[in-house]
Amino acid sequence: MALSLSLAASSGAPDEADRKITLTLPAPVVRELKRRMADEETTMRALVLEALADSGYSVARDELRDRRRRRR
Repeated sequence: MALSLSLAASSGAPDEADRKITLTLPAPVVRELKRRMADEETTMRALVLEALADSGYSVARDELRDRRRRRR
Protein backbone atom coordinates (compact mmCIF):
# COMPACT_ATOMS: atom_id res chain seq x y z
CA MET A 1 0.00 0.00 0.00
CA ALA A 2 1.41 3.40 -0.97
CA LEU A 3 1.07 6.38 1.34
CA SER A 4 2.13 9.95 0.78
CA LEU A 5 1.53 13.02 2.90
CA SER A 6 1.28 16.65 1.89
CA LEU A 7 -0.03 19.77 3.60
CA ALA A 8 -3.52 20.83 2.51
CA ALA A 9 -4.94 24.31 2.92
CA SER A 10 -6.95 24.80 6.09
CA SER A 11 -8.47 27.71 7.93
CA GLY A 12 -7.50 26.21 11.31
CA ALA A 13 -4.39 26.80 13.36
CA PRO A 14 -1.16 25.77 11.54
CA ASP A 15 -0.53 22.89 13.97
CA GLU A 16 -4.08 21.60 13.45
CA ALA A 17 -4.31 22.00 9.67
CA ASP A 18 -5.88 19.20 7.67
CA ARG A 19 -3.38 16.98 5.89
CA LYS A 20 -3.94 15.26 2.57
CA ILE A 21 -3.05 11.58 2.19
CA THR A 22 -3.09 9.39 -0.88
CA LEU A 23 -3.66 5.66 -0.47
CA THR A 24 -3.52 2.79 -2.89
CA LEU A 25 -6.12 0.23 -1.82
CA PRO A 26 -7.34 -3.05 -3.31
CA ALA A 27 -10.05 -2.52 -5.93
CA PRO A 28 -12.70 -4.53 -4.00
CA VAL A 29 -12.19 -2.30 -0.94
CA VAL A 30 -12.59 0.84 -3.04
CA ARG A 31 -15.77 -0.55 -4.63
CA GLU A 32 -17.20 -1.32 -1.20
CA LEU A 33 -16.33 2.17 0.07
CA LYS A 34 -17.99 3.74 -2.98
CA ARG A 35 -21.10 1.62 -2.38
CA ARG A 36 -21.25 2.78 1.24
CA MET A 37 -20.72 6.39 0.14
CA ALA A 38 -23.75 6.12 -2.14
CA ASP A 39 -25.88 4.17 0.36
CA GLU A 40 -25.16 6.58 3.22
CA GLU A 41 -24.96 9.72 1.05
CA THR A 42 -21.63 10.69 2.59
CA THR A 43 -18.00 11.19 1.61
CA MET A 44 -14.93 8.98 1.61
CA ARG A 45 -13.42 11.33 4.21
CA ALA A 46 -16.37 10.85 6.57
CA LEU A 47 -16.26 7.05 6.17
CA VAL A 48 -12.51 6.87 6.85
CA LEU A 49 -12.72 9.17 9.87
CA GLU A 50 -15.64 7.13 11.25
CA ALA A 51 -13.62 3.91 10.85
CA LEU A 52 -10.61 5.51 12.57
CA ALA A 53 -12.82 6.72 15.44
CA ASP A 54 -14.32 3.22 15.77
CA SER A 55 -10.75 1.84 15.95
CA GLY A 56 -9.90 4.06 18.90
CA TYR A 57 -8.29 7.06 17.21
CA SER A 58 -9.16 10.49 18.59
CA VAL A 59 -11.45 12.10 16.00
CA ALA A 60 -13.53 15.16 16.88
CA ARG A 61 -17.26 14.48 16.49
CA ASP A 62 -17.75 17.47 14.18
CA GLU A 63 -15.13 16.02 11.80
CA LEU A 64 -17.36 12.99 11.13
CA ARG A 65 -19.95 15.04 9.26
CA ASP A 66 -20.19 15.37 5.50
CA ARG A 67 -18.60 18.76 4.71
CA ARG A 68 -19.98 19.00 1.17
CA ARG A 69 -22.38 21.80 0.34
CA ARG A 70 -25.94 20.61 -0.17
CA ARG A 71 -27.76 21.30 -3.42
CA ARG A 72 -30.91 23.39 -3.20
